[in-house]
Amino acid sequence: MKPWKTRSPEIAHLLNPAFCESTIYNVIFSYQKEAKKSLPFPLVYLILPILLHKNTRGRINSHTHLKVWIQNNPDVLIQFSIRARSLVKITNEAIEFLLQNQIINFNGSNLEIQKTLPSSKLKSCLDEEMQECFLKAEHVGKWFARSGAIENVYVAWGVKP
Repeated sequence: MKPWKTRSPEIAHLLNPAFCESTIYNVIFSYQKEAKKSLPFPLVYLILPILLHKNTRGRINSHTHLKVWIQNNPDVLIQFSIRARSLVKITNEAIEFLLQNQIINFNGSNLEIQKTLPSSKLKSCLDEEMQECFLKAEHVGKWFARSGAIENVYVAWGVKP
């Protein structure tokens, strides 16, 4: 991981651990609410490549099943594996942030919410794009919960764990 001083301001703001951890947190929270169980850890590596890509994020709709949605939006798969690979370190940093602050914990090989964050305080200080990321994170959590096995989600996105 690059030291903060050497990161460009744009990258430092967009990919800072607090923003990324909040995005991941919202997916985990939504997943737990929908599935009534904790999020399988491998799914965490798909969250940021889906939600930080503006073109993909803008079209997310959990009312359509994930597999059908991808069939209707096949262009979202273009360079998805590259995005996913490039965001592994950022994802790890965000997960470390969540674990260190005891917001999530491991339940076997799954991630679960340990401490609920107040969403009302966050929403008032977010810009429109950040609010969209958090809203769409809820949709992604539902998709993951409704897709069944981890492999189904990975196959839908055309990547391997």
